Amino acid sequence: MLRKVSIILCLVICLIFLGLFTLEFLDKKEGETFYKNVLPSSNIKDINKLENEYEGATGYIDIPNTNISYPIMQGEDNSYYLKHLPNGDRNKMGSIFLDYRNNGFNDKNTIIYGHNFNNGTMFSDLLNYKSFEFYKNHSNYKIYTSDKVIEVAIFAVYIADATKDELPINFESTDFDDYLDMVLESNLINSEVSIDSEDNLITLCTCSNGSWKNRLIVIGKVLN
Repeated sequence: MLRKVSIILCLVICLIFLGLFTLEFLDKKEGETFYKNVLPSSNIKDINKLENEYEGATGYIDIPNTNISYPIMQGEDNSYYLKHLPNGDRNKMGSIFLDYRNNGFNDKNTIIYGHNFNNGTMFSDLLNYKSFEFYKNHSNYKIYTSDKVIEVAIFAVYIADATKDELPINFESTDFDDYLDMVLESNLINSEVSIDSEDNLITLCTCSNGSWKNRLIVIGKVLN
């Protein structure tokens, strides 16, 4: 009798896990299908269309020869777009999104977040920047907004402790120099990009494999 109950219990547990796996698979497929229909473009008129179609859209990020080519959203906090697509549908893939504290792309440090998945979607390719060879071939990218094209040159990649304070947005001049010193001391790549206190930054952030406490940070300076 006990053996029969154990077998039934095991079957129930297996069915539950199978159901959860199926739901997660379908959720990701729905997200992938959505993003395949949102095409990248350097045409500012198309960015205007994107912003008109999706409330919260602020631009489009495109890193050439990677899978990172997505709309950039911005919400009232940094939680909503972790679990929502640009059209508002709840989905595990979420969106690429701007820190809610940022004033568009006009701050000293503009921060953009995104998940990464084993299927290579969203910010998964950011993990490759820990390799200098990958960095050399993907050191520059662009962000398209309704009124400008922002060119970015990556100069630093490091691992941050997600349990500490939020990444900074604006600085006093001395604080910015201290921040740059910290970034460069933690830098995993040897970049030839010059950086000083007059530069504005674009920071890309995703979870770092190995621990939920860590974040992979990819920082570039605005060239224009």
